[in-house]
Amino acid sequence: MRNAQRYYPRMTDIAHLNLAAGFRGGERQTQLLVEHLAALGFRQRLIVRKNAELAARMRGQPDLDLVEVGGIFAAARAVRDARLSHAHEGRCVQASALARLLGNAPYVITRRVTRPLKRNPVTRAIYRNAAALVGLSSAIVSDLNDYSGHATAVRIPSALTPVDATATVSRELRERFGPGPIIGNVGALVIRHKGQDTLIEVARRRPDWRIVLVGSGSDESTLKSLASDLTNVHFTGQVEDVASHLAAFDIFAFPSRFEGLGSIVLDAMYQRVPVVASAVDGLPDLVEHEKTGLLVPPRDAAALESAIDRMLSDTDLQARCVAGASHKMNEFTPARMAESYTALYASLGVEPR
Repeated sequence: MRNAQRYYPRMTDIAHLNLAAGFRGGERQTQLLVEHLAALGFRQRLIVRKNAELAARMRGQPDLDLVEVGGIFAAARAVRDARLSHAHEGRCVQASALARLLGNAPYVITRRVTRPLKRNPVTRAIYRNAAALVGLSSAIVSDLNDYSGHATAVRIPSALTPVDATATVSRELRERFGPGPIIGNVGALVIRHKGQDTLIEVARRRPDWRIVLVGSGSDESTLKSLASDLTNVHFTGQVEDVASHLAAFDIFAFPSRFEGLGSIVLDAMYQRVPVVASAVDGLPDLVEHEKTGLLVPPRDAAALESAIDRMLSDTDLQARCVAGASHKMNEFTPARMAESYTALYASLGVEPR
């Protein structure tokens, strides 16, 4: 491992930047991409925040310069000698743009969220001067094109995590959660984003269902308070074996209020779990109503309950949606994501050596 003040060997093809402190969907996608690009022969550098979980997970990755930095300026310096830099989350965009101003590599921005970008001239210039803009979903690509005024953003969706569940663990989880259908959700416990309060309202309406919330976050105590009088709501906290938890669910419910794409939905589909999700932003790219799952309005507990009840009771619908989702998985493999980025990098003159 190197630090940002040391000399970096030349001939690095891609310098990836991800300065997130935690490990969520964007960090998992960064890890998957770096691993698959390495298999294609790219020489890569990964610039991360000091002591971040992504750094811990990527230590020991063959043919990877792992650089831990304290902030944006150190990250910009660490781009040196790379042929291209790739910003994977918001704080890295400024670092890549600053590196370019210092005479270093052109940069690619991957945008993962649908929140509005700042309208100030500096942010606009950063996006307009990018060598390429990538959106995870049709909704993000549309936003980027409107914002940059170039209409050149490309769609490269997130990839599923191809990890098989452990059947014995899934059975033990089902026993732990008790009798009745298990309606599960995996995500950061942040109400304004993931909308788990809507699921708690569903639990109140349907005491015969088990509602399982996997994850942690800033609203954990608030959600536990909302469910304090309910016996059918279970909080697991952060778990490592997400696949086995997903496989324990009868329905995966995802009542997000905004969502760039929702890659955890892909993981639920990979485990052949029927999906009911909000019809917001990028989610319709994954969940085609009555073909790969059911879509409902956000913030509507009655609609969410009705859709879950329909999915539980209609076995033909379940089978059709699971089969449709399984077929759709081919579009969202890590290999397909790496191939799409390889084509993008090649269009900018960067190919594996």
